Amino acid sequence: MPDSSSIHDKMLLEPVNRVFSKSVKIHGSKPKAVAWSNQERQFRRFQIFAGLFPLIPSETSFSINDLGCGYGAMFAAYKDLPEFKNASYYGYDISIEMLLEAKKHLNDPRASWIQSHLATEEADFSFVSGTYNLNMDADKDQWRTYIENNLLQLWSKTRLALGFNMLNAHSPKRQKTLYYADPEHFLAFCTKNMNGRVQLVNRLAPEEFVIFILRKESLKDSNG
Repeated sequence: MPDSSSIHDKMLLEPVNRVFSKSVKIHGSKPKAVAWSNQERQFRRFQIFAGLFPLIPSETSFSINDLGCGYGAMFAAYKDLPEFKNASYYGYDISIEMLLEAKKHLNDPRASWIQSHLATEEADFSFVSGTYNLNMDADKDQWRTYIENNLLQLWSKTRLALGFNMLNAHSPKRQKTLYYADPEHFLAFCTKNMNGRVQLVNRLAPEEFVIFILRKESLKDSNG
């Protein structure tokens, strides 16, 4: 039986589910389907996350959780990388239409597609790309609490490192249905609640920011 927090999360996310399910039917496997401005910005985000791959020794297989995978753009970006040859990928989304689109165009044994707003599998890396941006008319405090709880759950499924992006509260451009976060707040939250090294990546400033949390054990291993 689902707990009350899970039920509350699903109610909070239902307007987002409706928007994205409708959008993917219109746009298909294109950035517009997940409300991204363009493909170049989409790939820049993926490149930043891929900067964590060297934590894994060369020729070693690894796994990824992609929370809010949409139509599978992250897997499409990584699937032909040499280091991704023996990787495993878990893509999660609340929209069944998004997952059906992913399965249609990305029939690959390395990829698993799961309808869920929570990670169900343990993975070496966990990434959240754009997933927290669209909040429709949700209460901002409730949305922030949802994000924090969601990150903690994802961290519990992460062996090496977690990376997520958010729109920056200091951005000069704002839209009513999007959530803009204070990077200092989330830096402090991650530092306080996650036992890892927290890094702020500003390569997408001023519109958005990326935060990495690296488990301290992974840093010891990578340093020999």
